[in-house]
Amino acid sequence: MKILLKSLAILVVLVLLAALALVFLVDANRFKPRIEAIAKDQGIALQINGDLGWDLWPSLGVAVNEVRVAALDAPNQPIAELQQASLMLALMPLFSGDFQVDHIAVDGAVISLKVDANGKGNWEALSKPDQPVKPTQPEPAADTNLKLDIQHISLSNSKVNYSDAQSGQTIALRDINLTMSDVNTRAAPFALDLSFVMELAQAGADKLELQAALKNTVSVDDAVNNIKLADGKLQAEIIGGETAEFALDYALVITDLQKELAYKGDIKLTEMNARKFFAALGTELKTANSDAFSKVAFSSGVDGTAKKVKLENLKLVLDTTNFSGSIGITDFSTGALKLVLDGDEINVDHYLPPPTETTEQTAAAPAEDTLLPLDDLRGLNINAKLALKKLIVNKIALENVALKVLAKNGMIEQNLTAKAYAGAITAKGQLDARGQQAQVQFDAGVEGLELEPLLKELEMDSKFGLQGAVQARALGSTQGNSVNQLFKSLRSNATFSGAQVRLLPINLEQQFCKLVNLVNKTEDPAKVWDEFTAMNELSGSIKWRDEIITIDTFKAGVEKLQLGSSGKINLATDEYDIFLPFKLNKDKTDTITAEQVAVTTSAGGCSIGSQYWLERGMELLRCKGSFAEINPLSDCRPDKELLVELTKDYAVYKLKEKHGAKYEEKKDELKQKVEKEKNKLLDKLQQRLNKGAVSSVAVSSAPSVTEPAAASAPAAEASAIPTQDKGAVE
Repeated sequence: MKILLKSLAILVVLVLLAALALVFLVDANRFKPRIEAIAKDQGIALQINGDLGWDLWPSLGVAVNEVRVAALDAPNQPIAELQQASLMLALMPLFSGDFQVDHIAVDGAVISLKVDANGKGNWEALSKPDQPVKPTQPEPAADTNLKLDIQHISLSNSKVNYSDAQSGQTIALRDINLTMSDVNTRAAPFALDLSFVMELAQAGADKLELQAALKNTVSVDDAVNNIKLADGKLQAEIIGGETAEFALDYALVITDLQKELAYKGDIKLTEMNARKFFAALGTELKTANSDAFSKVAFSSGVDGTAKKVKLENLKLVLDTTNFSGSIGITDFSTGALKLVLDGDEINVDHYLPPPTETTEQTAAAPAEDTLLPLDDLRGLNINAKLALKKLIVNKIALENVALKVLAKNGMIEQNLTAKAYAGAITAKGQLDARGQQAQVQFDAGVEGLELEPLLKELEMDSKFGLQGAVQARALGSTQGNSVNQLFKSLRSNATFSGAQVRLLPINLEQQFCKLVNLVNKTEDPAKVWDEFTAMNELSGSIKWRDEIITIDTFKAGVEKLQLGSSGKINLATDEYDIFLPFKLNKDKTDTITAEQVAVTTSAGGCSIGSQYWLERGMELLRCKGSFAEINPLSDCRPDKELLVELTKDYAVYKLKEKHGAKYEEKKDELKQKVEKEKNKLLDKLQQRLNKGAVSSVAVSSAPSVTEPAAASAPAAEASAIPTQDKGAVE
């Protein structure tokens, strides 16, 4: 036993003496030429300008200084260089045949990567010339498990520079500092800290700088097949046109990395200012609300494989809006997106571009058009559901919004339901992007929609108002490759109806009575009229063709008056021209005898002294003007030519009433009397119109009868009921 112990002692002494001899008697620099020659054989110009050194205690290792790596054809243009690097092995485990790395340190590493104008990278020259491949015998399978146990790894004061002459882009990573402690492949956690500064520059753009620091613990098994990242924290600051900070917390478990990759974890973006973030990236967000995107936060679970990924239990904060749900790509190969989001309240108007001063558009100078991205639309693969408690868009407030969107193979379908202004809204649409032009179809409707609050929200109630609830439905289609083409090609049919609808501030019954009194040559009785028209029934239909809306049918009951409508709205020229025919119906309260005609328009309306006005359709009122600036007070007035025809017809009626059967016998003789009577009535009408009395429905700026003589009348002598010249919008 003593002999054995002595033998071991002698071996230990010999090993120590050999190590000491290696360190003190052998100069490591003598190996530099050999190392450089081996590198040259591999197509690499290696220069070791510094010393090679040995270390013995407390660890055995080697150090190298001032190393440069370049291509053989450009040895003075280094691709990689470092100031110092060292590798240390734990000494004591060597005696048992176990190689344990104690420390790997690299300081001052610089890597310079360049792409020339032909798209060739300088690193491509670091390769050995092609040689014939010799067949090799298969080697027995080796143990692929990686046994790693390193006390400390560090990379300090290092840089990576990249430049591309073709794109003009440069990327500089500097101040790279990486430290890892207790690195192992025993699946035991070890710490990893990384910090760096990245500078991005593009020809013609401002330089962008990113400062980042990352900390987490890492666990790796010996097969490098399962990796765990825990307690991850990323702190970053972007410096560009603006300075923005953001922080990210994360945890991730990666399994079966070598075969069937799968990963699961959590990610959290702490509250940040997205406006400053995009400004730092060189993009200024121009929104109607200057505070939009100032608060963004995000948290979610992550679950995915090499083929799909899902963000589940998602929480998203956008300013004052909170979303929850999930977002996932169910198939990376097809880009299939599945989204389910629930939100509380959002005002989309805040995120739209700010309003700008618009100049009047003409047919010769159309608004700027926007092409439809048909190729992108064909590639969409989306299954999305969005629910919001409240949504404001274009000043319209919608509640309990439910939107579904399905897109696949160029077909996009959407279904929307919502509550608004005490009513319900439904809309279905389909966009077909498979052909040369987009084909769009839609079916939309409202039930019980209150008009007054809607007009108030749209700020359209300053000149006219509507009160009451309506029902409407529109079906249509269009086609085109741009927004303007879709608008110009739009074809739609719509129906509408309502009960107890009021039109403000005009009283159509009052206007009818004024017209009758004008023709009857009687004074308007002193009466206070309501400043609105109450319609006890409303229904109609319209059609939209070639940017022109045509009123097909219209029916509205105003007391005993039946109101109709016909005309067009020309959206291309922003003009509308609509006639409002009246018809007075009699009922059981009216008295019609040979001796007496006692007919009223309503219980509190005016009295009609002639049977002429009963059951007769008369297009007396005409509304004409700018559709964008619609104003019933100034736009609606009697039509002059129709009023002249009515006056003539009424004169004939009165003569027939007076002469009875003898009218036909004296027709030629009475013709002159008709003209004379008509002229008297027109003179009387002109006098009435030029009195200067302004009624409750007239405005001081309204023009008088459009006759040359009336043009010389003082502006203050505005017509009580101004008239319109004939001529509808084409």
